[in-house]
Amino acid sequence: MEQQNLQNWRALVNLVRVAYADGRSLPRAPWDVLDIGSHTGGLLSMFLLSLDRGNVKSLAGVEPILEARKTSGHRLENSSFFGTIEEVPSQSVDIVVSHETIYLVPDLPGWMQELKRILRPTGGAFIALGSHGENDAWLRWKYRLEELYDHKSFEYQPMEILEMGHAAGFDMELSRLFPEPRRSMRYSPPEDGWGEFNSAEEALGHRDKKLVFTFYPKR
Repeated sequence: MEQQNLQNWRALVNLVRVAYADGRSLPRAPWDVLDIGSHTGGLLSMFLLSLDRGNVKSLAGVEPILEARKTSGHRLENSSFFGTIEEVPSQSVDIVVSHETIYLVPDLPGWMQELKRILRPTGGAFIALGSHGENDAWLRWKYRLEELYDHKSFEYQPMEILEMGHAAGFDMELSRLFPEPRRSMRYSPPEDGWGEFNSAEEALGHRDKKLVFTFYPKR
């Protein structure tokens, strides 16, 4: 999955860069950066590749799979990795990133309170999500994924996420991960009975479903 996520991660890091350049509610670098759902550290590595190293003070991740945390630790020396968000120290993070994780969270309001706890008051969280209640392809795939892999997920509507974030004490922004529509798509056969598209239009529009929810603690 890491290879096919490189474009997504690069776009997410670029969104952070643009927000910082625009002076939109982000602290001055260098930053303490946390990836929620860090797996083997690919997105965190992208931060180091895409930004000047002077912009990053420390890297950390939240990843429930022990073997993935061990791999990240070898890959990114002097970084910290936690099994759950509850283990992350309070107000220890300037920038939070996450790609395709919150649809797996059963208690999203509680998760948002944890996000508010770990973020510094001047920080921001950039949460990318395509697996949501307005993505018809994913709404079909989720049942097959659960059947094949016991992959339990939750159908959060984008407006519901924005409303919950606001209620938790965040100023919310919504953007597309890829602002410009993609004009072509390399074909990949469905994997193990899931991942099929019903039409060419759905396939070409799928990447446009990737949204980024930005959380800024209310000042």
